[in-house]
Amino acid sequence: MTTLTALLAPHGINVADELLADIEVPVLAGPQRQGDVGIFPRPRLGAAELATMTTVPAEGIPVVRGEATGNTHLLQGDGPIMWAPASPQPRDVTLGILHVPEGSVAWLIHTDEHGANGIAPGTYRIAGKREQTDEVRRVQD
Repeated sequence: MTTLTALLAPHGINVADELLADIEVPVLAGPQRQGDVGIFPRPRLGAAELATMTTVPAEGIPVVRGEATGNTHLLQGDGPIMWAPASPQPRDVTLGILHVPEGSVAWLIHTDEHGANGIAPGTYRIAGKREQTDEVRRVQD
């Protein structure tokens, strides 16, 4: 059983809401959302695409850093997980591609109000939300 407390403790972050601290974080394979970050299943990658991905280090990698608040959506894994950040493109909100091999679990941890998402083995597109201002763009955290 993995709890929000267990996921945040290695980063020196305490769970603000005691009622949420010891709730088990479920591991899901379908579409998920964590605030303005979406996790969407996609077809598996070929060997050539997998070869371009990097292994996420034990301390994790920030997928999104909150510009206004400093809160981060941090990706880390139990077992090896692979990540390829997207190249910024106009009107495209894709943040990157995540590959979780069999036997591993990925965790997308928010360092403030959104808790954590457990991500089952598979391949996923991680994306932000769009907003319309004077142009279509990714919502800034």
